[in-house]
Amino acid sequence: MDERDREIRYSCTLWRVRWDDLFEDMEAQLAAMTRSELDARVEDLTRAEHAAVALGARLRASGGSLMTVALDDGTLVRGRVASAAEHWFELEEGVRRHLVPLRAVAWVQGAAPLAAPGAGVVERRLGLAPALRALARDRVRVLVRTRAGTVAGRIARVGKDYVELDDTGGHDTGGHGPGQADLGGWGRPQRPATTAVPLDRVLCVSEVV
Repeated sequence: MDERDREIRYSCTLWRVRWDDLFEDMEAQLAAMTRSELDARVEDLTRAEHAAVALGARLRASGGSLMTVALDDGTLVRGRVASAAEHWFELEEGVRRHLVPLRAVAWVQGAAPLAAPGAGVVERRLGLAPALRALARDRVRVLVRTRAGTVAGRIARVGKDYVELDDTGGHDTGGHGPGQADLGGWGRPQRPATTAVPLDRVLCVSEVV
């Protein structure tokens, strides 16, 4: 093999190496672009998925989680999530229960990062009124918090858009001892005072223990 043949063979080898390097570099760039596009796609899908998640769905997935909830009036309520429907959730703080309408929440700490499946028909229909009727059946004393203050007593009845509390649970008797009736100047016992609270004004209903 003469000198020229060696030069030609060397040149061919050099070009082949350069082409191989070029193809490897192009493949690496293509792989990087594919990974980048895939990451961007996953990020877009994640954002879209988060955008479709309602806070209520996260609360329904937070069973047993310890949460701190700020109400619209600035009151803080703490406890573990005992149950949750589409429009309200219940926190347990020791032996006390707090029933909180979702619309009354200013912020939440401790909610699960994942979301529960969509609420079923029963959960969607289970508004605040049925939950309050359950408390009425238990005859527990409650403290109803509103922006105007709090009302304490036992739930006497739950209407279509209000809850009514009576004052038969040991509140201030207005100077009359136990068993003494207030005649109110009418010559007959007066019924215990009741207070009606519109449901859309309720911020929280807490058991009194």
